[in-house]
Amino acid sequence: MSHPKHNILHAVEIETTRVSTKRQRPVAFLGNKHLTSNAIVLTIGLVGLGLALHIKRTMDFNETGFLGTTAVVLPDDNTSMFVPMVCAVIVGVGIISRFSRTATSRSNGGNEPPVLGSPIPFVGHLIGMLRWQVGYMQMLSAKCQSWPAFTLRIFSSRVYVICDPSLIQAAYRNAKAFDFGSFVVESSERLFNISQEGMKIIRGETAPGYDPNGPFLNGNNGDSFLNEDHRIMVDALSPGPALGDLNRAVLDRVAGSLNGMSSNGEKVGLYRWMRDIITTASAEAIYGPQNPFSADQGLVDALWDFEGDMTLLMLQFLPTFIAPKAYRGRAAIRDAFAQYYIDGHDKGASSLIRSHVASCKKWGFGDDDIANFEVSTLFLATTNTVSTSFWLLSYILSDPSLLAEIRAEVETVVTRKKSETTGEECAFVDATLFQSYCPLLVSTFHETLRFVGAATSVRSVVASTTLTSPTSQVSYSLSSPAVIQLPSGITHSSTSIWGPDADVFNPARFLTSTKASLDKETRRKQAQGYFPFGGGKHLCPGRHFATTEILSFVAAIILGFEVEGSKVPERAFQKLGTGVRKPVGDVQVNIIRRNGWENVWWGFDLRGNGEDSDSSE
Repeated sequence: MSHPKHNILHAVEIETTRVSTKRQRPVAFLGNKHLTSNAIVLTIGLVGLGLALHIKRTMDFNETGFLGTTAVVLPDDNTSMFVPMVCAVIVGVGIISRFSRTATSRSNGGNEPPVLGSPIPFVGHLIGMLRWQVGYMQMLSAKCQSWPAFTLRIFSSRVYVICDPSLIQAAYRNAKAFDFGSFVVESSERLFNISQEGMKIIRGETAPGYDPNGPFLNGNNGDSFLNEDHRIMVDALSPGPALGDLNRAVLDRVAGSLNGMSSNGEKVGLYRWMRDIITTASAEAIYGPQNPFSADQGLVDALWDFEGDMTLLMLQFLPTFIAPKAYRGRAAIRDAFAQYYIDGHDKGASSLIRSHVASCKKWGFGDDDIANFEVSTLFLATTNTVSTSFWLLSYILSDPSLLAEIRAEVETVVTRKKSETTGEECAFVDATLFQSYCPLLVSTFHETLRFVGAATSVRSVVASTTLTSPTSQVSYSLSSPAVIQLPSGITHSSTSIWGPDADVFNPARFLTSTKASLDKETRRKQAQGYFPFGGGKHLCPGRHFATTEILSFVAAIILGFEVEGSKVPERAFQKLGTGVRKPVGDVQVNIIRRNGWENVWWGFDLRGNGEDSDSSE
């Protein structure tokens, strides 16, 4: 789920395998500071070839369990995409081919995860990743369900895919061998258009302890911008006064949208309606009442235009041609925030932004780079939050008995009273009480994340190491350089973890009573195999903020409104870099106030100061 996290760090986490091809200098791994990162450049090739996604491929598994390509068809109705797709394939193949001739690999010489082959030499798995995207790893894992991990070979490079929950958690704990910083740096310039001077700061080259002859990113091992900014984000988004202020601000804006609903009902596309409310509410909470989105609603579309094709910007190859909407959307947001800072409107922003800007200026970022950062902040604050809110509401509305039970729960955390100033009837939702008084709502929320969330955490293997499960004693030797992938989609859909109904939406799955009925080993596997917010050092710090926003928004709609025409749509194809699937299409609904709630003025209460707002544990 995306939230206002470390501006660059966690935006790249969402990008999974999207990294840069343009090298400033060789990436130095531990033990060999001049060794170019084959893991990172390999992943870049995925981005290059990813532009060919509009080419429809029909692929299947043959009897041997290998992936076979049976047809390639160009869509007749989208021939305008043909040229950029061909260019992308050429660029992507060129990048990977060039790298495969020059990169070397250091092997542990030990017990690596077994290799899962492909009938197409060198690029078979690459094609599979491009065709099936996030779902590809789940397809492979389904063919070797007894394997705790496996290795994919792409040219001379290794991609380790970890499937066992205990091994995944062990990998999250080993931040020294499995590095995320290199992905941050390699993506920053391309995705967020950071200047060369800004990149020096991000790489840690201006940090006091930087050694120009040392390993890559060595300045970020001490006092540096990345480390300082990450601490700022964690502090601002952890339970406490700063988080309470953010929660109040975003929910005040959500309440304003609900209170502005017509008494005669409104016909809307449910996904887009929720998208627009969450985007504008997040912008106001984070950047204050004079944020650019309040003055220009067109920026909402600009942000989602950027989200739609942001991967294509990574190539820095004819961006106005291959990703014009994403390019223009990013530029529009950058220009709007540049003016926002010129006008001094950040003085009314949240403490998170004020501290972030102070840190940027302290380390020497220019005004343009500071404005560029804001694309990532808003992207993180909205992208997965919108989809999760939509799915949670849709699943609840689709089941009348579930809807009735959750309505009864929510009513216990709502206080209705007359306003002392206006005399209007008000309903206040205490967002700090969901965990204690709305267990079915919270369980349904987690089941939604399990069911539609399939984010993949990606790390560089920067030091050859041994990955061992503390419970099963399964152990593998992992060589450097390589890429390690930790796909939640595999564990979230595994029948060995969740039982034979893993592919069924079960809103009671995360109830305490349900867990109590399981044996100890199953409870352990489920606890380790459920990680929608990532894990380890880079566990999403914005999970508290987003959880409160999602539960509060959905709770108010459920209790105070009828949503006519709602249905659960098909889940869309999940692209690389997305944490939660979108619907195939929007759902047209009519939202009207419920009987008995027609004239209620909505508000949200946070008496607990945000301290009980996290339901992720």
